[in-house]
Amino acid sequence: MARLSKDGYGQVELNNVAFRRDGRIEAQCALDTAAFGSNDVCENGMILRVKKAEHKIGFCDASAANQLYALNYSAEHMYDERKPGLKNFKLVSAAAGEDFLPRVGYLAAGDLWTTNTIDLGSYASVADVVTALNSGDEVFAAAGTDGYATLASSAPAAGLVLQVIKKTTMPDGQDAFQLQVLKV
Repeated sequence: MARLSKDGYGQVELNNVAFRRDGRIEAQCALDTAAFGSNDVCENGMILRVKKAEHKIGFCDASAANQLYALNYSAEHMYDERKPGLKNFKLVSAAAGEDFLPRVGYLAAGDLWTTNTIDLGSYASVADVVTALNSGDEVFAAAGTDGYATLASSAPAAGLVLQVIKKTTMPDGQDAFQLQVLKV
């Protein structure tokens, strides 16, 4: 499995998501230091698991039957005026000196967004995904255990089911895919 090539960290562009309108947002939970150690970063566009009872946000667990899926869309903070751009923003856990809590939106069927936080999964390249889409094949994605949406030619049997709508670009011109939630 290979991640989509990108310059910097993950970016997200919310196209049509319900959580911004109906308030299904979590902004009071810290990154789980067990998942996000001192070297791991949390990128915008990651699909994460919210453990509200523990006030923690971590990676999705493929073996967990019941979990809340949320999309990280934290407000970007520019740390260095010499490095502008959304691609330079990341969050870190308390183990690495966290200074901001992440803002995530709980996902629901129909939510639509564009991101470059993608693992190509069973596809060898972006061109292979585009070929599949252009030939009318459906391309699906699941919540990966590393926060990245993992692409596949068939829908996941359990958990979050996403569909790739199209290949597009982020505002800075980097490759990205538009995803839509089919089932939570």
